[in-house]
Amino acid sequence: MAKTKRIIGFIVAVIALASACLLSACSKKEDKNKTTEYSFNIGKSSVSLEVGDSEKLECRYGDSKIIFTSSDASVATVTEDGTVTAVSEGTAYVTASAEGVEGASKICKVTVTKSVYAVSLDRSGAIEALRGAALEFNATVYKNGETTALAASFSVSPDGCTVNESGNTARITFAAAGTYTVTAAYGGATASVTVTVVDSLT
Repeated sequence: MAKTKRIIGFIVAVIALASACLLSACSKKEDKNKTTEYSFNIGKSSVSLEVGDSEKLECRYGDSKIIFTSSDASVATVTEDGTVTAVSEGTAYVTASAEGVEGASKICKVTVTKSVYAVSLDRSGAIEALRGAALEFNATVYKNGETTALAASFSVSPDGCTVNESGNTARITFAAAGTYTVTAAYGGATASVTVTVVDSLT
């Protein structure tokens, strides 16, 4: 009787061990076949840019390489690292895809606008100055008809003058007699004034 119990106990132990091994093997097989799930996010689903502006899109999908493409490169281009550059007015769609992963992609809508700029100077008409004199010129930049704090750049033609700029103000020293054109510019818009420099004022 005792011998029979030992045999039964041995059989039960073998069955339990076999079951454990089978479960372990199945578990490993499931782990091996399981597809790793990642959260695929793109930094923004839409961006608005002005012509010439750029913005970088951040996108990750595990360790996969992200491929960026633009639906219309004449409106917006995109580099390998996700930097979008606005080229012309319109709408384009940038797609970010995880390389080699089917269905892993996100789209960002890119709207490109072009603002209208204008520039004005606080001086106009016939300006005369003595040789060696320094005059100040103040510019105002307008965007879509609204006054802004944007700083214009100043230039003088012909050369031979000293230009010191600070924000929208330029202090220009005229070293020689002659006729000069002072120009303030921003975003393709300009404003100019003519200065006649003489050796003496009559």
